[in-house]
Amino acid sequence: MSSVFVKKENGVNEKRKRKFPRTAFFVILMLAYPVFHFCLMWFGVNINSILLTFQWVRNSRLEWVPMNQLFYNYNNLFQEFSDPVISNMYKASLVYFVLNCLITLPISLLFAYFIFKKIYAAGAFKVIFYLPSILPIVALTLVYKTAFENNGFLTPIFNFFGLKSSTFFMGDTAQWMVWIFCFWTGIGYNVMMLTAGMARIPRDILESSKMDGVPPLKEFVHVIIPLTWPTITTLFIFGMMGVFGTYLQPMLLTAGQNNTNTIGLQIFRESTNVAKNHPATIGLFCTIIGTPIVLGTRALLNHFFKEVNF
Repeated sequence: MSSVFVKKENGVNEKRKRKFPRTAFFVILMLAYPVFHFCLMWFGVNINSILLTFQWVRNSRLEWVPMNQLFYNYNNLFQEFSDPVISNMYKASLVYFVLNCLITLPISLLFAYFIFKKIYAAGAFKVIFYLPSILPIVALTLVYKTAFENNGFLTPIFNFFGLKSSTFFMGDTAQWMVWIFCFWTGIGYNVMMLTAGMARIPRDILESSKMDGVPPLKEFVHVIIPLTWPTITTLFIFGMMGVFGTYLQPMLLTAGQNNTNTIGLQIFRESTNVAKNHPATIGLFCTIIGTPIVLGTRALLNHFFKEVNF
């Protein structure tokens, strides 16, 4: 019996040894593309961006900066802060922190709670909120801008109040039009994520609070918000990163004119030119400044409520 058992055990080990090369080959093959993609599109791109900050344009091509002027691009960047156009660009970008984190997110949280409580026509409200998140931003900006033109479908309403819609995307109102569009398109994504986070809350907790006579406002503040806090924190961080990443909205609506230019749009525009050293310097500077702020904010927000696993 012992000899038969040993033979069977040896047979199993031999089969495992024969299968191992195939399994290893499959795993390596499946991991090869994502690892290559990460090395090329993240690691390689970021290393190249850092190297670009130590180059300048000479004879219509990029060349390495001499050692005696190693920080040439950084000196130019700091000198540009005194330029009103550049300072307005940074100010216009910082507005998106207020818009995304302090306006859009709290309102989205309220709407998500109403939908979660299954108010009347909750399904219709879901479609209304989600639709801007599904459609391409190019189509949304086209519809949005066309609606405010002279022959747009909102023209009769503006004519009734004596307003000229063709001027909305010019002058001081241009900023407001971009902000309203960002709020309209951003609120749907937030509501979708928040309702998904609220759906994870166990029904036992909600039924217990209902049996204890907890009113909706207290339930929202003391139950819903703490239990969905990880989702809220994530959306808050995403909103902060909008300071550096918002560029399509002002580009498609106002072409960055009338004080609507942002850091992301400036980097996008300059990246199409030969002088890629300047946008790379702006990007690296924003990364150095923004990374500790984002990480510090995330650590601070995580201290408000402890994460609960369901």
